[in-house]
Amino acid sequence: MPPQSSLEPDEQEKLRELTTQSWNLELAISGVAMFAILQLPDLLDSAFSSLRYNFLPNTKGIAGLLPSLAYSMIRTALNILFVAFLANFIMRAFWVGLVGLLAVFPSGIHYDRMPFSTPEIQQRMSDDFGPLDRYILWLDKRCNIVFALAFQFVFFLILIGLLYVVSLVFYLVVQPNVPAAVWQNIKIGVAVVVGIFYVAIIVLNLKKVKESPTGARLYFLLTKTTQLVMKVLMMGMYRHSSYVTNTFYSHIPQKRFTRTAAFFMLAFFVAFFIESITDATRNDRRATLFNSRKLYSVSVDSLFVDPGAYDNQRPEGEYIDVASIQADVIREPYLRLFIAYPKVLDTLLTRVAPKPVWPDSLSRQEKRRQDAIWGSQQINKLIRLTVNDSIVGRPDLFFAQSGTLQQRGWQTVLVPGNLITGRNLLQVAINRPGQATADELITIPFWYVPEP
Repeated sequence: MPPQSSLEPDEQEKLRELTTQSWNLELAISGVAMFAILQLPDLLDSAFSSLRYNFLPNTKGIAGLLPSLAYSMIRTALNILFVAFLANFIMRAFWVGLVGLLAVFPSGIHYDRMPFSTPEIQQRMSDDFGPLDRYILWLDKRCNIVFALAFQFVFFLILIGLLYVVSLVFYLVVQPNVPAAVWQNIKIGVAVVVGIFYVAIIVLNLKKVKESPTGARLYFLLTKTTQLVMKVLMMGMYRHSSYVTNTFYSHIPQKRFTRTAAFFMLAFFVAFFIESITDATRNDRRATLFNSRKLYSVSVDSLFVDPGAYDNQRPEGEYIDVASIQADVIREPYLRLFIAYPKVLDTLLTRVAPKPVWPDSLSRQEKRRQDAIWGSQQINKLIRLTVNDSIVGRPDLFFAQSGTLQQRGWQTVLVPGNLITGRNLLQVAINRPGQATADELITIPFWYVPEP
């Protein structure tokens, strides 16, 4: 039995008026949404580049994989969202045209007057297409459904994005501040909790389990817990999303809904897979993926020419990953070197060079001056530069900001006396106190061709 409306007659009339006038708002919202979605990729690329540069240059495992997955997931969702709003815009614009056409010809289509047709063909066309006004109503419903699904996808995108953000913060904040053994136990505990949750969902959704008193109580408890978690993650949007979801659930047969959901999920993950491969290739110069070669390797810096390590080859507005010199082929007997200083490197330097405590008698300005002098001394001791087989005795690194991004780092000009005509190597490494060998950051190959 269909539910009775709880609205008063005047409220029902107002709702009908809003429903009949919603099409113009749909057109406006779809147009604005498409324009906004087109602006988001640049902002997303900028945010991801900053995150990847500052926190993820050498991050391994899930912590290094999560940002790339989140980036590809959001780009895929934005593309699908744009297609949904575009489809609604086109369908609604076509609907407006049909409404205008019906206003000109109120009687609609007269199949019996169709020229160059026999009565049989006219009857068949009438059976296949039907009257114009009924098609207009059918198209209006489909426009409303597409529009509602587009906004439902917005809620889905926000939920997925927040899940990735929570996971990423968990890895970037918790992992560096706990011992390795404790971190391993935390990962095992989280995996066990997630596993129990999914098993509980599967078991408690079985019909026989739900019909038992204990199963019904546990199912109710699981439902309330899930709703609470969803409310927290969706930040107040869970209730609004539930109205759309429950409306579809209650009007679409279960088998049809399952087939439709499975189709859309399959299409989404296929699009996500393609987008993730494209993004990995675009954002990582060393990513080979399906374009690998048997005798081609990018794992050794000294054997790989990375355009990002040369100022004359790196695109404008792009971060320097580790270090950069002026060109791959130099004519001058010097190297202009810039070493990037991302946040992830700061974590290492904080451990190997504890900051001294200055006397309280010093002024704030004098403390800042002492900090700068101490920082310069430390970095010139910690950074080791090697040209071919010779270690540079005095790096003379200065604080600097490079490019349009004002990327922070250190800069120096090296005048090595051991440059050879042809191929040379510059290595940047960190001398850790108490460690026999230095930690290599990057090795940059270059060619020296002196002026004749």
